[in-house]
Amino acid sequence: MEKLTVEVPSESLCIRNAQCPAGHSLMAPEHPMGDMPSVKLLAETGDAVGEVYLNARYGNFEVETVLPVHDGEVYDMRCPTCNISLRAEEERCIFCGAPMFVLNLPNGGQVHSCARRACHNHKLQIVDISAQLAELFELDLRPRF
Repeated sequence: MEKLTVEVPSESLCIRNAQCPAGHSLMAPEHPMGDMPSVKLLAETGDAVGEVYLNARYGNFEVETVLPVHDGEVYDMRCPTCNISLRAEEERCIFCGAPMFVLNLPNGGQVHSCARRACHNHKLQIVDISAQLAELFELDLRPRF
């Protein structure tokens, strides 16, 4: 199998559909950031809980909230509809050790982000790469001899 490396400029990809593990949409068209709907989450730390809007452009770390946020603080990100935690239980940030949280994307994809404010560790995971590439290229999956 060939290895494919894809490099994309920061903010050139935009999340159009993100969900919690229970299938609730996390998109907030009523709260656009730039020219796109934002991603709406609940952020919890200590006894403070509030709505947080994330810029949907991958690689843009802009956040809008009335919740007082502090660099270095770790937040538990939750679905604003069902309150389920988005924490990836077995995954820690490779840079700071904080928990990671996950946004589910269509076709099994995911965005993993560090839950520590101002740590910009994140990754995009595309599970069904064949389906994604088929949208861009003519794909021939016949065995080669």
